[in-house]
Order: sequence, then structure tokens, then C-alpha cells
Amino acid sequence: MSDNLEAAVGHADVISCATLAIDPLVQGQWLLPGQHLGLVGAFKPDMREADSEALLRADVYVDTRAGAMSEAGEIVQAINDGSIQASDIKGELRDLVTGTASGRSSDETITLSKSVGTAVEDLAAAELALRNRG
Repeated sequence: MSDNLEAAVGHADVISCATLAIDPLVQGQWLLPGQHLGLVGAFKPDMREADSEALLRADVYVDTRAGAMSEAGEIVQAINDGSIQASDIKGELRDLVTGTASGRSSDETITLSKSVGTAVEDLAAAELALRNRG
């Protein structure tokens, strides 16, 4: 555990955020080659866990484009400030699963996944829980 978020990010391969942050916690300038940033909080357009530079520096993947474009504060704000365009999103979760979108292009690529949640993800989790119960 660290009291210095920047230092903690600098030592991690995977950074995962699940917060209700309105102001960015993770700064894009902190990200290092090969890291993955997973964002699952900040589910409204006025919320964000990472700044626009993080999205600019990373290959960005989302759970669904529709949800990301309307609910994901990091995506909405980065598009609004001109840091990225909707076309910069590399793919949705289903694209990665089906192979219609490629994943990490090199060991040096910074990747970022943003999820605002979808009913299909909740259903899959519920089915898995039922299948694996007691």
C-alpha cells in the first residue's frame, strides 16, 4: 500500500479503478509502456477516474460504444476537449472476444479499458455464480 498514487502507478503492471471520482485520479503522464489501466467507476459524464492524456496515450477499449459515448466520463470529456475522437476507440469487449478487434499490439502498448456496465455483463456474472454455487 502507498500514500503516493503516482509512485504506486509507476510500480504497477495493471492499474484498476472502481471509484465515484469526479476529478481524475490517474494522470496520463504517469503511465508507463506496457501498463493496463482498467476503469469501472465514473459511470456518468461528469465523473472521471483518469485524465484525457491517459486516453490519448492508450489503446482504448470499452464494454459498449453506446454506453461509453453517453455515460463514461473519461470518454465523453476526452472527446469534448478534443483529446480523442470516437473513432479512436479500438473496440468493444465483444470485438475482443470474437477477434474482430485486435488487442495489445506490442509489449510497449499502454491499454485502457472502460466499462460503465451492461445488462449482458450482469447476466453473465449471475449465470457463472449460479453454475458455480455450492
